[in-house]
Amino acid sequence: MKRLIIILITLINCSKSDDSSYSLNSSIPGINFYVAGYINDQMGNSVACYWHNGKRYDLGKGELTDITVNEGKVYACGFNGFGATYWVDGNPHDLEGDDPEAYSIDIRNGEIYVSGRDNGACYWKNGIKIKLNGGDSSAYGIAVSESGDVFAAGYYVNNHHFIIPAVWKNGKRINLSIPKHGDGEVKDLKIFEGTTYYFGMTMKPNNMTGYLPKASYWRGGKRTDLPNGGGFNQSIYGGEGNGGFVNEGNIYVAGKIDHIANTNEKGETIVGTGGTYAHYWINGEKIDLMGGVWNNMWVSTAYDIAVSEDVIIVSGDVATKSQTQVPAIWVNDELKLLEDSKTNGIARSIIIE
Repeated sequence: MKRLIIILITLINCSKSDDSSYSLNSSIPGINFYVAGYINDQMGNSVACYWHNGKRYDLGKGELTDITVNEGKVYACGFNGFGATYWVDGNPHDLEGDDPEAYSIDIRNGEIYVSGRDNGACYWKNGIKIKLNGGDSSAYGIAVSESGDVFAAGYYVNNHHFIIPAVWKNGKRINLSIPKHGDGEVKDLKIFEGTTYYFGMTMKPNNMTGYLPKASYWRGGKRTDLPNGGGFNQSIYGGEGNGGFVNEGNIYVAGKIDHIANTNEKGETIVGTGGTYAHYWINGEKIDLMGGVWNNMWVSTAYDIAVSEDVIIVSGDVATKSQTQVPAIWVNDELKLLEDSKTNGIARSIIIE
């Protein structure tokens, strides 16, 4: 079975990076923002946490995958070390299932919706599981419209073993378009002025690499594949989209580009090639972010993006000089670490209130 897994030859060369160039002042004047993710404690255990305007709040063992705020309450979902969970103002609530995973959360009229998987794609409404699809499938994103329609989006594997990006509207599956003989999946969705937007990736057959991955988004049912090139484009393998945002008609997608390492005549990896870097697109134009191969760092990934007027915030992680993956945000393309350079973790999801 094909999986959407990108195999990288990763550059590990951080000797030229300088931790002092990163800003640890992650507050933003006039902006109220929340970031969900995790850190690793001194024993290496993951700790579910969120950052509110740069200040971290720990929720215990586990990881957060998404966060939202409704009527002054902070809602989050993820993993509590034992199973899928959602939190309300820090109080955990277990989600039913055999081996459940929770990815996204939304609130509508006081009802709590969490998307995920448990023996296939599903979502929970106030903790009660609603099955969407069996087999190999997941619902990564969820959003509820003002009229009460429930949209969950992700992927399923069809009978021909192709990975199909899909949305379930009120439980009914709708397949989204993919390249001919290709694959795809949705990682996030948003509803803006009554239109649904889906963000993720597609993979197209390619004679050189087998499959060529690209970040993609769907406006309603119309797909747009985003360019891998532009900016730093040496030895690009492919791209991947994660979170997305829509604001005043502009479409934003956060993700990463993977690069293939070059080798010398002896077969040794050439320093300064290969690896991964974070970036985002605005209306199809790729914006490089600090972190990754193109500025002599190790790897970085952008997972989500939020916009308020003239402020763009991207959440993700970046390797520092100590080769630690540190949770980070980029504010108008400036890198700001959420923790010190020796704290491992990921900033997975972001919202601006």
